[in-house]
Amino acid sequence: MSTPGRWTVDHFIAGDVALDFANTIYRRTPELGPDLLNSAEELVGWFVHAGLLTAGGGGSAHVDLEETLQDVRTLRGLLWTLFEAQIDGRDVPVEALAGLLNMAQRDLTGDVSVATDGVITPHTVQGACAAIALHGVKLALSPPPRPVRTCDRCGWFFLDTSRGRRRRWCSMKTCGNQAKVARYRATHPDRAARTAIQAQAHAPPG
Repeated sequence: MSTPGRWTVDHFIAGDVALDFANTIYRRTPELGPDLLNSAEELVGWFVHAGLLTAGGGGSAHVDLEETLQDVRTLRGLLWTLFEAQIDGRDVPVEALAGLLNMAQRDLTGDVSVATDGVITPHTVQGACAAIALHGVKLALSPPPRPVRTCDRCGWFFLDTSRGRRRRWCSMKTCGNQAKVARYRATHPDRAARTAIQAQAHAPPG
């Protein structure tokens, strides 16, 4: 989980671009947090940071904000459905899979190029959405050896590359550290209270 705002490496911790795209919300649990995609600029900025579009390449040109953000949220919802089924060990939800394929088919023509090695290069926001949809389809139909997990604290998705496949947090820098602090306070309530009082006593006036 990362704070809303400008895109940083903390927003790209999942190990797969489709999983990172599914994480474009402040948190998924215990309740939905703020959406991180609320403008054409934020959307294009995300695609640039993800390496799907080039900076200054005109990806935001002619973007219908209302329609595009609605499509983006539909795409993200379909990815959630697929990944949650994968994590739960359920069959691939065919309706969600069909939805991703339909979105990809609609936006492929003229918006992407595909190299001989299968690498997809989007040229527009719509093409980038198609690329994300195809990445989601690939994860569903050809699951990687590293399982998809969700963060115990915020619900973000990630590929578990840890030894023993026991990773619990999207990032130790954010959710992992917060969980450690919460656990310490729960097991040392008196010490935590003293620390809070000391911090308040040394805080500058005002």
